[in-house]
Amino acid sequence: MEKQTRYPKEIVIVDGGSSDGSWELMQTYAEQGTIPLRCYQDVGCNVARGRNLAIQYAKHDLIISTDIGCEWDPEWLQELVAPLEADSSVDYVVGSWSVKPDSVHTPWAKTELVLRGHVFIATPEANATSRSVAYRKQAWENVGGYPEDLTLAADDTVFDYLIKKHCIKSAAAPIVRCYWHRFERLQQYLKEEKRNFFGDGEAMTRNNYFVLVGGRLLLEVLGVASVSLLLLDTPLSYLTLVGLLFSLISISHRILKFSPKAQQLAQLGVSFALFHLIAFHYLAKLWALWGYVKGYLHGAKHCQDCRRRLHKPLEALL
Repeated sequence: MEKQTRYPKEIVIVDGGSSDGSWELMQTYAEQGTIPLRCYQDVGCNVARGRNLAIQYAKHDLIISTDIGCEWDPEWLQELVAPLEADSSVDYVVGSWSVKPDSVHTPWAKTELVLRGHVFIATPEANATSRSVAYRKQAWENVGGYPEDLTLAADDTVFDYLIKKHCIKSAAAPIVRCYWHRFERLQQYLKEEKRNFFGDGEAMTRNNYFVLVGGRLLLEVLGVASVSLLLLDTPLSYLTLVGLLFSLISISHRILKFSPKAQQLAQLGVSFALFHLIAFHYLAKLWALWGYVKGYLHGAKHCQDCRRRLHKPLEALL
C-alpha cells in the first residue's frame, strides 16, 4: 500500500483474534506507519462480520476491498477508484486480478494454475470477489451489507449477487493490478475447495453446478463400478453396458481436454503432468461436492436470512 501512486486515506482492519503477532504488528504500524491505520478486534468474528465492521468504522464514502493474501501494482488503487470519481452514478467497480506464473513453485501449485488459468479481466457484468472491488458505502448499506450468517466463505459472492439484484450501476477496472498468492500443497487446495463450496451450499448459489457436475461424476463412478455386473446374464447387464460406455466417453473427453494442458504443465517442469491434472480435477470436484452438501444442510437451519435476501423477489425484501 505504501507503493501506491495514490495513498488510501485510511486502512481499516478488523482482527478476528489472531495469535501470531499480527495484532501487535498492526498496533505498532498504527503508531509509526506512513498511512493512517485503524485496527479493531472482534475475537471469533467470521469474514463477513469483519468486513461489515471495517466498513462501518470507515470514515470515508469510497470503500476498496482486498484480501491480505494479495499483492498490488502501484496503480491498483488509483485505477480501481477512478470510475467512482469520474461518474457519480456508478456505485460499484469490479476489479481485475490474476496469479503470477512466477509465484507458483510446487507441482500442485503449477497444476492448479494451468488447470484454472486464474486470469480475471473485469467487466461491469462480471462477478467480483473481494480480492479487488470498490464501491460506495451507500451501496453497501442499500443491499444490507455482507451476509454474516454464512460460516466463512461465499460472503463476497453473495454481496456481488445482491449488488446486481438491486440493479446498482457497475463499472470495471479491466487492467490486472492485483495478484493472488496461491498455496503449495494439494491438501491446502482441497481444504479451500471444500470451504468455498460449503459457503456456496449455505447460500445456495451453485445448485445448477451441483446437479450437473455431481450428476456427471456420479454416473462416471457408477459406470466404472458396475463392470462386474456385465459378467452376470441379467437384464441389468445391458443398462450396465450403457452406463459403462457413458463413463468411458465422459472420462475420455476429460483426458482429451487435459492433453494440451498436460503439455503446458510438463513445460513447467512437472513430471507425470497428466496424472497431476486428472488427480487434481477429480479430487477438487469431490471435495467441492462434499462441501456443498454439508453447507446446504447446515444453511437450511443457520443461513435462512442470507437465502431469503438472495432468492426472494426484491419487492418482498423492500
